[in-house]
Amino acid sequence: MKEKKKNNAFTVEHHVLLVGWISREMIHRFGEEKGGKVLLEAIKHYARQRGKRMAMRVAADRRELTALNYLCYGEWTSEKGSLVTKVIHRTPNFKVHVLHCPWESIWKEHGMLEYGKYYCMVADKAIYEGFNPDLKLDVNGTRTNGYPQCEFIFRDLKASLGKLLVFLIRKKRVAKKAVMPWDYHTGHIFKTMGEAITSAFGKDGEEVMAKVLEEFKNYFGDEAAAILVQYRKTDFDAKKNRRMKN
Repeated sequence: MKEKKKNNAFTVEHHVLLVGWISREMIHRFGEEKGGKVLLEAIKHYARQRGKRMAMRVAADRRELTALNYLCYGEWTSEKGSLVTKVIHRTPNFKVHVLHCPWESIWKEHGMLEYGKYYCMVADKAIYEGFNPDLKLDVNGTRTNGYPQCEFIFRDLKASLGKLLVFLIRKKRVAKKAVMPWDYHTGHIFKTMGEAITSAFGKDGEEVMAKVLEEFKNYFGDEAAAILVQYRKTDFDAKKNRRMKN
């Protein structure tokens, strides 16, 4: 593994690599069938919490839990150029292709695509389900699972030009309260997936998370690891949370 400058300024890389390290350790230790099953459930649990928080923010603004508001109240933003998407059609359903994203590129750089694929299998659908289980999202393949693009079809959204304009305006307005920092997202992964894994495997699960934490510390440094551990105290079902002091 190439050397990383150690600091406590969290970026999407912290989140992506943590997911990859957890997934790799789970598959190595417990195998594809047993480890993969628990891993997918752990990711779903994490993702549903994200969706529920988004729904609470929408409800607090007295808006409906629509597909459009799901897109407006997303909890993260990408650096310019790191996420490349293409709208295939706006009606009768909103279809989007993702041609490039930081998850795929970072996992590929670190030789972890085969482990990162688990996250892509279920995360987006579970976030959507947590937001509103009555909405329908089709995920027809992902790049980490060998497809030329990730394909998302929002069955409940007919995205007219007017709705797209509303989306752009509303997303900008709600970003300050909806978008969470990357230390929060990374801490969420560490706590929530760790709890699910230790619940399923007991002491062996604790050893998985201890090894992952050590890998995180070796790569990102002691201060970053300390911030990560602090998030074990955070209630990730609450719509309002403060980031840890860096």
